Amino acid sequence: MKIVVDASVLFAVMIKAGFNEHLLFLNELEPFAPEQLFAEFRKHKKQVFEETGRTPANFFQLTNILKKRIKVIPLAEFAQCVKEAEALLTDKDDAAYLAACLATNMPLWSNDKGFKRQRRVTVYTTQELASCLGLE
Repeated sequence: MKIVVDASVLFAVMIKAGFNEHLLFLNELEPFAPEQLFAEFRKHKKQVFEETGRTPANFFQLTNILKKRIKVIPLAEFAQCVKEAEALLTDKDDAAYLAACLATNMPLWSNDKGFKRQRRVTVYTTQELASCLGLE
């Protein structure tokens, strides 16, 4: 299944190894994300260090693993959908994820309740995705 993954899921992977990480690396999933995802990681790396005790070297190692696993969607491929995405969301900072879904016709994997308020894109929480994949 091709799916766009939002930052909340990947931050959960960074903070604690567990079910999100297990799902992310399943062969049944082909994860994608807008290009600014890894910029978000860099922006919040101090928070990740504080919450996890990860060292900078460990943080960058895991980030590199995630970069190999997640296919990046360049802004040019979803820019035409950003305004529509912003109109559908209350948190405009999340628009790139929804715009990427609109442009590619992929569902979104997110635990952010704000995405569930719109009806244009199918949004799976971690539990819903696990159920969809028959893993509950």
